[in-house]
Amino acid sequence: MAISPALREYAETPDRFALLPEGGSVVRFADERVCILQGPTWASVSGVRAAASQVEALLAEVRGRVARERAPIWSVGPSAEPPDLYERLHAAGLGEPRDRAALLHAVVLTGEPAPAPPGVDVRRVETYEQFRAARELQWDAFEMPADRRARNRARLRDDFAEDQRLGVPVTFLATLDGRPAAAAAASPSEWGVFLIGGATAPWARGRGLYRALVRARWDYAVARGTAALVTHAVPRTSYPILRRLGFEDVCTLRRLEDARA
Repeated sequence: MAISPALREYAETPDRFALLPEGGSVVRFADERVCILQGPTWASVSGVRAAASQVEALLAEVRGRVARERAPIWSVGPSAEPPDLYERLHAAGLGEPRDRAALLHAVVLTGEPAPAPPGVDVRRVETYEQFRAARELQWDAFEMPADRRARNRARLRDDFAEDQRLGVPVTFLATLDGRPAAAAAASPSEWGVFLIGGATAPWARGRGLYRALVRARWDYAVARGTAALVTHAVPRTSYPILRRLGFEDVCTLRRLEDARA
């Protein structure tokens, strides 16, 4: 199935389209030049369209809007302006992200994926114990730095309460033989669902858990009437799996972190 221009734009700059209920801790500033999304311990900058002469001032503005400790990550896609934005940001002192994901592939799925394999149980997170297990799996899989992990752990009960109150993002936990084995989340929009944080415990890899979490989020997207999945995939880990599951390429994104702290 052909990927529509609107879905391509969503895949490149999902932060502009994410549904953010009022009263949540994630806030967005967006205009024709930039989109800044901020959570309690992180921030992202995307969709930059500015004149070359405006880049320095825009960087200063973002730094004024984002707390230093959040170390915002800038995503630079093919539609970013000016064309040498990445080089200008790098020259201004931004460097490779601490998560080591300097390059991501934006991919889209518009057809039904394979079902979950037998023996894998995937459920939407409803209890604090499930939520904590999902977060710990994700932190381990993505090798989250100790300082950021400590900040997130201190907020865990508040984050769970907010997720339950607002209903987004939606977190899923997969178990194998009754043991928490993989986790992932989904952020909805009017164009589809953005996949976040798919992670599988080392002992459970190769058992189809990642595929099961993709299917669970596809079913969620279909149920809400937005049958499309979008995500940003790491080249050497999730990207090959997603391609085998039927995801199609949209573009490549380069990332830089403004680690001023």
